[in-house]
Amino acid sequence: MTIKQSEPRTTTHTNPSDSLPLLWAPCICTLLYLSGTLLLLKYGPIDWPIKNELELWSLNALYLSMFLVGYGAALWQRHRWTGRGGAPSSRDFTARFFWPIWACATLVALIGHRNLTLGPSYIPTSLFSDFIYGLIDPLGAYLYKLSDEAKENFSGNPLVTLLFGVLAFSKLVLVYMLASSWPNLSRLKKILGSALAIFPIVSGVCVGTNKPVFDVTFVFTTIILAHVFMTPRAERLQFIKSRRTLILLTAFIFVFAGAYFHHTMSVRAPGLEYAAKSLHSTAGVIRVRPGFQEYCETSGEMTAKGCHLFSIGAIYLTQGYYGMSLSTDIPMETTYGVGHSKFIVDALRKYLGVDLAPRTFQQKIHEQWSATSQWHSAYSQWANDVGFLGVAFVMLALGFYACAIWTSALATHNVAAVCSIPLLTTLIIFIPANNQVFNIFESLTTFIILFIAWVTSLAFGQRSPGSPRAG
Repeated sequence: MTIKQSEPRTTTHTNPSDSLPLLWAPCICTLLYLSGTLLLLKYGPIDWPIKNELELWSLNALYLSMFLVGYGAALWQRHRWTGRGGAPSSRDFTARFFWPIWACATLVALIGHRNLTLGPSYIPTSLFSDFIYGLIDPLGAYLYKLSDEAKENFSGNPLVTLLFGVLAFSKLVLVYMLASSWPNLSRLKKILGSALAIFPIVSGVCVGTNKPVFDVTFVFTTIILAHVFMTPRAERLQFIKSRRTLILLTAFIFVFAGAYFHHTMSVRAPGLEYAAKSLHSTAGVIRVRPGFQEYCETSGEMTAKGCHLFSIGAIYLTQGYYGMSLSTDIPMETTYGVGHSKFIVDALRKYLGVDLAPRTFQQKIHEQWSATSQWHSAYSQWANDVGFLGVAFVMLALGFYACAIWTSALATHNVAAVCSIPLLTTLIIFIPANNQVFNIFESLTTFIILFIAWVTSLAFGQRSPGSPRAG
């Protein structure tokens, strides 16, 4: 009788980290995604006048290969990231820390809203009217944010900005708590936690920009999916059912992000030719491929709208490669290990008077491809520090780290590992465009804090809090 009771329990709680297909999934998705962006560069709707094409393709093939090698090396040593030494300390993690994390996330949300909207106060008294205005006229809201009037009305505080960066990780931990403990949360915690977690969407709409909307979408989607995969296969259906409200909210956010992106781009770049001309570079050489444009214009209104959205997406995903192609044959000047981050370069110039920008590849090709208004790919920014061949070792390290974080999350439900997944997702998605995570103070500090927390948890050999249960 004892055997009959124990056998199904062992089967039910098979650790997801024992599944090789699941362990390899992030690597395969990354390679397919980055390969797809390269194919979009070559055969997509935008006719890019690529320079040094052979070198560009060779370097990208090397980078993807090194990512694969790094991922495989970490997977081979996965026992290092999946150790279960030490006693669990997490059964009441959310119950003990929900309100402190919520309070920190509230401060981050209010400071972030003021910094984004350039408002006069940390209390957003005109929040509702600004949100409606951003929905109706995103271009007007966006242009006002860029205006001299808005900038003159805003004065920052370095200490408040530092507090914002130090506490920024709390937003990710809050979403982690919602996903891991949703069935056990009170209604008040569910409402206040969810409202605060999606607040950056409101801030983004207030100024007609898509980034905060996409950030929230990435965070919700990746953390919930991570929890689904962390749950033993036999319990996943119950896990999903017990969090159906949260999952429906995530689905709504996903749909809203796509719809709002289409809305904003329709007014900023209202047509195929306008989208290409907005790249105003190299004497107007960049253009929509004639065959693609002819097909879109002769295939009906709905097809034309779809083509327009597709072309905008293609521009987002490929223009960084064009900037990279202009840089690969330019001699490198060291940026002392900080040239990968636009935030650090700007901060050094502003506070210490040290201007490293002229040493960067982006500034060196500014006359051909703007260093400030166009994208240059994360590869180009990493190359500021290590050269384009050195980027291969950055990709090796990135593949290693991505695998270590993923296996750690699957096996031990490590909080820092799970919360790092959205950052890694964002970093990888934006590789063709820019070094998104390290270019922004908020995500840079969050990455560093979570990395330190994860390494510390490994050093102490403890299983981190928050095992997802079906509730």
